[in-house]
Amino acid sequence: MTEIKKPTLLLVDGHSLAFRSFYAFSKGGEGGLTTKDGFPTSVTYGFLKSLLDNCKSIEPKGVTIAFDTAEPTFRHKEDPNYKANRDVAPDIFFQDLDQLEEILKESLNLSICKAPGYEADDVLGTLANDAAEKGWSVRILSGDRDLFQLVDDERDIAVLYMGGGPYAKSGSPKLINEKGVREKLGVNPNKVIDLKALTGDSSDNIPGVKGVGPKTAINLLNENLDLDGVYKSLQELEKEGEKAKRGAIKGAVRLKLKADKDNAYLSKKLAEILIKIPIDPKVNYNLEGINESKLAENLERLELHSLSKQVSTFKAIFSKDGSSKKDLNPSSKEINIANNKTKNSEFSTLNETKEIPRIEPKIINNLEELNNFVAQIIKHTDAKKPIAIDTETTSLNPFKAELVGLGFCFGESLKDIVYIPIGHKNKEDDLIEINQINQLKIEEVIFALQDWFSSNENPKTLQNAKYDRLILLRHGIILNGVVMDTLLADYICDATLKHSLDEIAYREFGFKPKSFSDIVKKGEDFSYVDIKSASMYCGMDVYLTRKLAIIYINRLKETSIKLINLLKEVEQPLEQVLAEIESTGIIIDTPYLKDLSLELTKRLNTIEKEVYNIAGSEFNLSSPKQLGELLFEKLDLDRKKSRKTKTGWSTDVAVLEKLESDHPIVKIIIEHRTISKLLNTYVDALPKLIEKETGRVHTDFNQAVTATGRLSSSNPNLQNIPVRTEFSRRIRKAFLPQKDWKLLSADYSQIELRILTHLSGEEVLKNAYLKNEDVHSLTAKILFEKDAIDADERRIGKTINFGVIYGMGAQRFARSTGVSLIEAKYFLSKFKERYPAVFKFLEYQERLALSQGFVETLLGRRRYFHFNKNGLGRLLGTPPNEIDLTTARRAGMEAQQLRAAANAPIQGSSADIIKLAMIQLHSALRETGLAAKILLQVHDELVLEVNPKDLEETKLLVQNTMENAVKLSVPLIVETGVGVNWMEAK
Repeated sequence: MTEIKKPTLLLVDGHSLAFRSFYAFSKGGEGGLTTKDGFPTSVTYGFLKSLLDNCKSIEPKGVTIAFDTAEPTFRHKEDPNYKANRDVAPDIFFQDLDQLEEILKESLNLSICKAPGYEADDVLGTLANDAAEKGWSVRILSGDRDLFQLVDDERDIAVLYMGGGPYAKSGSPKLINEKGVREKLGVNPNKVIDLKALTGDSSDNIPGVKGVGPKTAINLLNENLDLDGVYKSLQELEKEGEKAKRGAIKGAVRLKLKADKDNAYLSKKLAEILIKIPIDPKVNYNLEGINESKLAENLERLELHSLSKQVSTFKAIFSKDGSSKKDLNPSSKEINIANNKTKNSEFSTLNETKEIPRIEPKIINNLEELNNFVAQIIKHTDAKKPIAIDTETTSLNPFKAELVGLGFCFGESLKDIVYIPIGHKNKEDDLIEINQINQLKIEEVIFALQDWFSSNENPKTLQNAKYDRLILLRHGIILNGVVMDTLLADYICDATLKHSLDEIAYREFGFKPKSFSDIVKKGEDFSYVDIKSASMYCGMDVYLTRKLAIIYINRLKETSIKLINLLKEVEQPLEQVLAEIESTGIIIDTPYLKDLSLELTKRLNTIEKEVYNIAGSEFNLSSPKQLGELLFEKLDLDRKKSRKTKTGWSTDVAVLEKLESDHPIVKIIIEHRTISKLLNTYVDALPKLIEKETGRVHTDFNQAVTATGRLSSSNPNLQNIPVRTEFSRRIRKAFLPQKDWKLLSADYSQIELRILTHLSGEEVLKNAYLKNEDVHSLTAKILFEKDAIDADERRIGKTINFGVIYGMGAQRFARSTGVSLIEAKYFLSKFKERYPAVFKFLEYQERLALSQGFVETLLGRRRYFHFNKNGLGRLLGTPPNEIDLTTARRAGMEAQQLRAAANAPIQGSSADIIKLAMIQLHSALRETGLAAKILLQVHDELVLEVNPKDLEETKLLVQNTMENAVKLSVPLIVETGVGVNWMEAK
């Protein structure tokens, strides 16, 4: 009789694969894949690629994905320390994960299963058990060995194991059956729970029996069957006395088992995966077919081009009954197991894609039409209906870009759009003859439009005005009258979103216009685009910008007057200041950097010899795999301080810092890493970034990137120049003022602590600042309960003062200061006891984030938090004081956002204050006529170049302006320094 082949069901451990995907493309949670606008895509790309690859391999007839919820589970109630030691995932992980879930449900039409009060492992166990009973061949895709307990050859349940932990890169998983479990763990699947009960699990903070390792535990289980058998044997041995001591339960082991019996049984309860939690009897494991158009659209939007090319493969793999259907309406299933309900998607879907309006601008190519157009737009003076402008250029670098064309939208009609071609070229790279296409000369256009551009009476709107301002400035045009920058307005509305014009248009109007890559061929620039195509592309941009400007004018007014003020009085004025700072640039001492490069290279060679001498052999110090083998195999350092990856032991910065006190070689390796980074990122890179036209480096200050409101910088990133080591500090020596001038550095002293004091109203800190006392010494005296403290004790006070702002816990505090964990917990307790208002304020911000979905800075800047609607999002609308914060903080990974919520008003207010100071200082320098220019803004510091004749007056002006940018209940203090370079000034 022919055996009927069972259909295969693929169950996916969602968070396991998501974390693996995230860390496969980032180092320690930093970096990774992003779109050109900075939206994270590592999770989405890695997850979808792995899912597709595995489905190609096993050809499942059904796919279901299990995710954890944000709520605490029954295990957290059993043991509050359960998983309490987990690392905090960065915000970008959750942004990416939200996007992934939407694609899985809306585009691939797959079931997402969650169970409040349970873990994804319990969901997988229940689904595997249910599916096996219904005749499925079950395969569970995961990197978690805990799931090995579910393996059952007789019922055809196996694990597709992605070994190496969450930080390992994705590869082909290994099929783990019962034999595989024995090979991996040394026991059968039915003993996996008992094994963890004895050994514990440091990754989940499961205690186990202290001192019992895997080898001892395996011997105990092989002799005694299970945990009950072990303790039954122990009881019998206790009765028989000394002569009965034999077998695996020897004297030392016996004492350990006896002492930790309660922990052993607690650990077993924590380790056991449940297989019969309440489940919807109507759950459908079968594939339902994909929404092909929506998948293609999402992949293109996220710039996942390699996956975009495989939409047809997705369609074939995930087709229903082996057939392909077009444009299936997704069912958006989400199975809430605990409540036996099927709910709609927890995330709001975007508007359905609409037909894109056909834009055919009027092309102005003669002087008469140009002059008539200028006469028309100069009459527009209504700030509520500004004229939209856009420049088309040959480069994103404003110091290299050539102007190709100008676009304008001045009314509601599609006919109210104009394009002025200026610098289009033919394929031979020569300017097209004017008489061939009637293209206007750039001088003619500038002469006709310069008065309108510089007029404050003619309101204008742009998307990313700073770039256009810099382009126009290079052509001698001053841009005034900007009443709305849609990029900045969207950023103020919600900094967690993406702010490119494409993304905003998709959110607001339900369609995405053509992208730059759609009309510009690879290897060419915009000047090679034909004028008609260029006019339609530019015309769409100005059309959308004008529509959005009117939307944001009304939206900000309806939302909060504070947000309007933030845009009008901070962000938009700052844009002009930043444009001038970028235009000025800063001089780099290239001969000095060349010498420093030789010195650093020499030091690297010396370090390598030292390491090879300690190691006893040469190896590739830049290879994480070889370095891991040295540290954890040859030198046998504590492996618990690392984690296994696909290529070996992790040796990232976090791991090396934990190992620093364990062996002298680690400190040398950290120095090697630091110097290598300095060389590659700054010393050898900075000279290449000098613009030939100016002889200076012009960094790009980004206003709409960070969630906190802080500025970031790129090309180069001057915000991240390290300062901790001697070589790090010496990089600043390469930054110079113009000849015979000086650099002036002005830095806020403890601004975040002062803001925290103001916001919390903490009287002890407030009085200390009003008396100009050293608050770090004050805190140290409180912690150590004595009046005289030394430098090390003050350092501990400083660490806890700043650490509390960023949600530092006892473990990180202990690691940072070198105190024991017990001491760290004691110090934190003392701090909380002495500064109760600080913690009351921080906790209230967490409650506000849960209650209203955002927190605010001093100036009303909002940071939004998008909690899962089936998790912490259910608390939205709950009065803050009615929220059980202790329970919320146990809500798995989602609760990690609460730390950011507590910190956001402080860090965001700091950003607001220095932005105001920059605007006021820029204005004051113009009014006084002092020979000084702002060159850089780095966190809480401003750097200026100053003519020595005006140095003292400028120093006083800078200090006074910064200290009085806003009025707090405690004084703001600014410390200044002067030098011939940045290091000397700092």
